[in-house]
Amino acid sequence: MPALLAASPILVACVLLLLLRQSALRAGFAGLAVALALARLGADSGSIPLGLRDGLLHALNVAYVLLGGVALSAALRAAGALEAIAAALARALPDPGRRDLVAVLGLSVFFESVTGFGIGIIVTAPLFLALGLPPARAGLLALLGQCAVPWGALAIGTTLGAQLFGVDEPRMGVLAAALNLPLILAAGLLTLALTGGPAALRRGWGFALLLAVTLAAGLALASRFIGIEVAGAVAALATTAVGLAGAAGGWRALATPALARMAAPLLLLLATLLATRLIAPLRQALAALLTLRLPEIGYTLAPFYHPGFWMLLAAALGLLQARAKGVALRPLAAPALRQWTIAALAVVGFLGMSQVMFRAGMTERLADAAVAAAGAALYAAVVPWIGGVGGFLTASNTGSNALFAQLQTAAADRLGLPLDWVAAAHNAAGANATMASPGRVVLAAAIVGLAGREALLLRPALALTVVGLAAMSAQLWLSLIL
Repeated sequence: MPALLAASPILVACVLLLLLRQSALRAGFAGLAVALALARLGADSGSIPLGLRDGLLHALNVAYVLLGGVALSAALRAAGALEAIAAALARALPDPGRRDLVAVLGLSVFFESVTGFGIGIIVTAPLFLALGLPPARAGLLALLGQCAVPWGALAIGTTLGAQLFGVDEPRMGVLAAALNLPLILAAGLLTLALTGGPAALRRGWGFALLLAVTLAAGLALASRFIGIEVAGAVAALATTAVGLAGAAGGWRALATPALARMAAPLLLLLATLLATRLIAPLRQALAALLTLRLPEIGYTLAPFYHPGFWMLLAAALGLLQARAKGVALRPLAAPALRQWTIAALAVVGFLGMSQVMFRAGMTERLADAAVAAAGAALYAAVVPWIGGVGGFLTASNTGSNALFAQLQTAAADRLGLPLDWVAAAHNAAGANATMASPGRVVLAAAIVGLAGREALLLRPALALTVVGLAAMSAQLWLSLIL
């Protein structure tokens, strides 16, 4: 199959989203339809049921997170928690540019690092809405907080990547931090531009550079000397501390009993996720409880270990708080359910497309074409783009590593490229591209009330991702060739 034809499902979905401004639901199912047609025309039409099965199963995991995210967001709004947290954050950091930078490069990265699955979006998108930002700007700022996904979910994707590539985990983390710095800085500068335009950029670019370097250096040092699993959380806390240092309100505006009560659902979510990830006996017990396992495709759904369960529990606490204040809960159900249904179906379309493409050999054909067209010099620049395609399709650097790690390893061996650099670039690129992946964009759009208008978020997120991948390509090419 020609490479351009193999890429056509992705191209069709992107044209619908970016140029024709169609919803992610329509674009995802259009891409799936093209993938199904190509698979049926190919020699291996048996890939269709397998791809559809894999896509639906993986969509279950994402839909579970979406359900918890929509429920938690609705509960926090109903209880008035978001307004209270936003007011405290505004008191702590009166300058809007500084405030949004700390929220994006500090708070959002911290929540994503200790939880993963886009929970940084779920926490910060409603917070930006409560600060008075328009929905599109709030959703985009929440997506920018995905700039350090290699360390998300306690770095589970990076750990898997290190195992698949056969690379030392601390080395992987240090190199990924260096490669990630341009994207982190770009995310910070775009945050300022969204907050206050060119004037905010001129006034705050130095502070954005300081926080970006703090975050990247913290990620590298913590990966090397503490452990890659907690590097994201440590670096994000350090970045938040630097951001709050010298501010008018500082920590005093945040560390109050009243705010802790209002933020109880979020604190419960954080505590339960940390406990279930860091306490081995508890983790093992929950991971085995009523777990669905399909070893032949590497699929697992542990309903009581999954973040979706703990997000629903946190949402229940928020709803109890809202009910205690006399808020009517029944009117909240219908719009929340509609949000979830649209978002979940969109994810089904995109994941179905990616899995049919993978099963039918289209994904491998795209990667093979890149290898065949490149010598060592050019392939060094292509490595991040292959990882980015995987991350865009699967909304996960774990998925990108699973799709392409073997191919990248074989190509690096044939072309004589250092495997540690190739592995780090592939993993970081796959993680970065999740920022613009349909799964994360759909999640952000659902939370801020833009379901069906995902293109408003996808276009700028994809542009930033392309900038990050281009910078990574240049870094890798200069590091390996010159």
